[in-house]
Amino acid sequence: MKYLGNKVGNGLALGKVYIINTKIPKIKTRNLTTVGAINKEKEDLKQIIEKVSKDYESLENEALEDEIKQLCNFYKILLSSNSLIGTMEEVIAKEKCDKITAITKVMKQKEEELSLVDNAYLKERSKDIEDVTNKLIRKALGIKEIDLSRLDEDTILVAEEISPSVLLSNNLKYVKGIVSELGGKTSHVAILASTLGIPSVFGIKEISKTLNDDDIIYVNGNEGYIETNLTETQKKNIKDKIRKEELLKNSLIEMKDKKSRTKDNQKLEITANAGELSELDKLLEVNCDGIGLFRTEFLFLNRSIPPTEDYLFNIYKSFAEKLNGKPLIIRTLDIGGDKKCPYIDIKEEQNPFLGYRAIRYCLDNKEFFKVSLRAILRASKYGNVKIMYPMISSLEEIYKANEILDEAKADLASKNIPFNKNIKVGIMIEVPSTAIVADMLIDEVDFFSIGTNDLIQYTVAVDRLNPTVSGLYSFYNPGVIRLIKNTIDAVKDKKSKFVGMCGEMAADPLAIILLVGLGLQEFSVNASMVLKVKKLISLIDSNEAKDIANKILKLKTAKEVETYLDSKAKKIYGKYY
Repeated sequence: MKYLGNKVGNGLALGKVYIINTKIPKIKTRNLTTVGAINKEKEDLKQIIEKVSKDYESLENEALEDEIKQLCNFYKILLSSNSLIGTMEEVIAKEKCDKITAITKVMKQKEEELSLVDNAYLKERSKDIEDVTNKLIRKALGIKEIDLSRLDEDTILVAEEISPSVLLSNNLKYVKGIVSELGGKTSHVAILASTLGIPSVFGIKEISKTLNDDDIIYVNGNEGYIETNLTETQKKNIKDKIRKEELLKNSLIEMKDKKSRTKDNQKLEITANAGELSELDKLLEVNCDGIGLFRTEFLFLNRSIPPTEDYLFNIYKSFAEKLNGKPLIIRTLDIGGDKKCPYIDIKEEQNPFLGYRAIRYCLDNKEFFKVSLRAILRASKYGNVKIMYPMISSLEEIYKANEILDEAKADLASKNIPFNKNIKVGIMIEVPSTAIVADMLIDEVDFFSIGTNDLIQYTVAVDRLNPTVSGLYSFYNPGVIRLIKNTIDAVKDKKSKFVGMCGEMAADPLAIILLVGLGLQEFSVNASMVLKVKKLISLIDSNEAKDIANKILKLKTAKEVETYLDSKAKKIYGKYY
């Protein structure tokens, strides 16, 4: 049986189910009656916090991955706060209660502060606080932590929610997959799973109650589903798929120093998506052709005041210099929807994804917008920097954005601050109206970048994270394909201009064949996918891909498109598919 969820990625896995239950048992509050008992409880509290801090310090020292080190460090900093410990001691003294009650109460307040913020990233950080709380309580109760290093066969972890601390062990040899009812792509579990290369699927309701320990299941993290009740033939086929995935993975090292070219030597750009300085080393390691999407919103989130122009400039400058002439496409602030800042006043909306967000907010808040634009312009002196506007839905918005850009240029020129006066400017094609009139817009910009995550969502009117309707969200929808073709065709005769793609579709093995055939020039993908996409493109003949694309344009359903591409992928990718 097949269960659909939200894909987190990282490949395929087959293994035995191990149901994890990290819930803390309900504990009755103890009332303390003497000063001595209160003081003892305070002392016990300090020792528990100290022991848990030391646990995180040991894990940090043993960890090989930066993400695990950073998470352990975050937990340590949280626990070392004098105000946190002081507040807990205050609760014990005032309410004459036990240490577990104090821990629960104070940490719950911190967790709620973050969970009430209308921001996906910050909400997920509230889960980290819950994780620390549970570890403190387990330590207080003498409950042993889950030890995954004792596993001795391929295992799929299944839970209502996997806490980050479960993956902090340095010995996860037999953890082959993760399935969770809760969690999202911005959660630390998802980040850790990606770092560790563990195939994962989140968002499958009631799955921890549906499955049993030792059930054999298949996890497809790439496509976001699991399968149960497998026949021996199915298991054999899945093992074969996993071997091919491993074969592809092992062949990627050779792609680091190779140019991004098709089988018949057509040059394409394979760039990466980025959003934080911590990602820079990874991008350089895979030797991508540049950064096709720098998400500036991550520099604005998780803070109480807006970043300064100098702060933004220094981040962009670091990327521009390290890329050494390779393009750095910086998307201006894409705020709103599910990404909100406490200091940016966007009122509650019935449909925030269709509301006051991204370029719409920036055009109405000119001085705020100019801070970002000046930072990008200043960084353009240090490398091949380009500007990209998100959520453009009309030509008028391009005109307005460019007027403000000219004002930002004038601000810098008046102070003799150097910048590239001929900086390239492009737009995201993620609203159907722009894809339809792409031929009218291309004369006003230097490039397009197709944001398929939103373009598909808006075209088929589906929230891709809603499991009830997510099955309608498809890369292969003929309407979506025609919008992409229309966008690419608008650029074909413009020699100095280009069209790229920065959505998940750009890394999909089947879609890559179609996109090469349609004439896409740049594929911007997550750093972990750069070498894989480069390898797959090297196996494609562009002329054959054109014939395939022409055939696909005549097909009428997403299923027909996917089935046809699947049959061609077997021939084109061979042992790698």
